[in-house]
Amino acid sequence: MPVKAALQWDRSDLVRRVVHALDVANQTVRILASVDCPNAGSPIPTKNVDGLRCEKAVAETAMLLLCVEPIRSLDQRIREQVDLVAALLVPLARHEDVLGGICLDPGLARDHAIAHAVLSRLGYPDRDVDNLLSESLAMGADFGPERLPHRRLEQQWFARVWRVGERTKHPDSRFITDSMLGRPMDALGATRLDIYAFTHAVMYASDLGRRRIVLPRPARAIAADADVALAFSLDSNDFDLAAEVMLTWPMLGLAWSPASIFAFQLLADVEDDIGFLPGLAFDLDRYQALTDEKRSRFALVTSYHTAYAMGFLCAAALRHGCAPPVTVPPARRSRGAGAALLPLINTNGPAACWRKPFSALSPGQQDSIAPLVLAVLLRRARTKGDLRLIRELLEIALAHDLTDGPGPKQAAALLRRSKALTLTISQCSP
Repeated sequence: MPVKAALQWDRSDLVRRVVHALDVANQTVRILASVDCPNAGSPIPTKNVDGLRCEKAVAETAMLLLCVEPIRSLDQRIREQVDLVAALLVPLARHEDVLGGICLDPGLARDHAIAHAVLSRLGYPDRDVDNLLSESLAMGADFGPERLPHRRLEQQWFARVWRVGERTKHPDSRFITDSMLGRPMDALGATRLDIYAFTHAVMYASDLGRRRIVLPRPARAIAADADVALAFSLDSNDFDLAAEVMLTWPMLGLAWSPASIFAFQLLADVEDDIGFLPGLAFDLDRYQALTDEKRSRFALVTSYHTAYAMGFLCAAALRHGCAPPVTVPPARRSRGAGAALLPLINTNGPAACWRKPFSALSPGQQDSIAPLVLAVLLRRARTKGDLRLIRELLEIALAHDLTDGPGPKQAAALLRRSKALTLTISQCSP
């Protein structure tokens, strides 16, 4: 269903969630500022505060402010929180040990200076730090460690954010093509790191949604891979990764898929029910055993990044024409696909977050989400080595017109390889 034909998510609710993310950022920065965070004498400040990796948290907070900046005029609370957090962040972003890292490790100078660059872009410049950074970058654009494609995109993004010194001579189109945006995703075996690389390629290539890029593959193929990534994220109860995957649609200007609409509603409901989106490190039993003050701090340090990711997502969705529809549209085809897949959903073991919300959908909506469920079940079957189940799932996909996706195509290829493997083994056996 075209987005224009559906009722879009309420803007005031999206604003409320952005304000919540900024409030979490405020609390996080105050924790970091309460101690001498960086590790004195180290070129890479790595000291932790209650499990928070300081330099990482500072950089992530700065990027949240940058993502929110285009929509700050929508609400006074957003403006006030951005200004407050930025002011608290300045001394951490330019701490003497961060400056030491820029000086001692020029190959990673940009990595150390991300928060400084973002704050400069937001109107908090520091000429002395600019001069120091320029001296380190004078070693050359290619000086330093070898980087993966999405990390090379990050370096290109940094050059656009920090407009000081020599302009980059390397166009980022080839880095986009080399990244996960330019290659098919392994629907049955992609790891969390693979999906992380995909989400960060989206963020850096698009300047957090500020610019349109020429996609290296058809938009439909990239959206299908994002749906596959959502299947992994939701089945792992990884709300952090799921929120980052959903950035694909608003940041690349794609029409929201039924799976992404379903996932957005799911994350919003979890955030409302619990009061925050729990991160992977969050432990409910430990949380409930703590007193109120310690409970709040534990939730913050284990889940701050998940709150940031939701803030990124809602800020991107608040840009013109980017909000998701309120409800999952019913399928126009694949009728009965949801009902056919329901009996194959294993109810044993830890419950995946998507199972109950999927069961609560209407039959037509379940049919619309059936490709997501099929991707989950195919991946589970591949992980277990259950070729019989893969064949059964592909028969359902064929009967209900669900074969047009990376999961079914790769599963069919797996069955062909398994047949070739069986023949090879039988011929090699004495």
